[in-house]
Amino acid sequence: MASHGTKHHKLHGYTGWGLIIGLFFTILSAPKAIRGETDGLISWLSTPHGALGFLAFFTAALWYCKLEFDEVVMDYFDGGLKSFALLANRLVPFIVWLLAAYALVKLAFL
Repeated sequence: MASHGTKHHKLHGYTGWGLIIGLFFTILSAPKAIRGETDGLISWLSTPHGALGFLAFFTAALWYCKLEFDEVVMDYFDGGLKSFALLANRLVPFIVWLLAAYALVKLAFL
């Protein structure tokens, strides 16, 4: 189990850095999107660099939340409920990410 904790800690660090870098990108790009209200946001996400940058930030944020909830599940649940919660915590973020990735790629590239 020691290697799982080390891997978990490293992933936490990588996703944290991804959030920091992605937040910087998002803050720099946000004024373009805010000026045009809803149309500005859609036009920003319709560009490849806007969609991919936001998807990278969203991926890091979603993965970070998944890792945090893994810790809660491992600390407070036992037995079958723990296994179910960990499985659900793998599937739900993956499905949410697939939906977001599909929407952003379709918006930017199709």
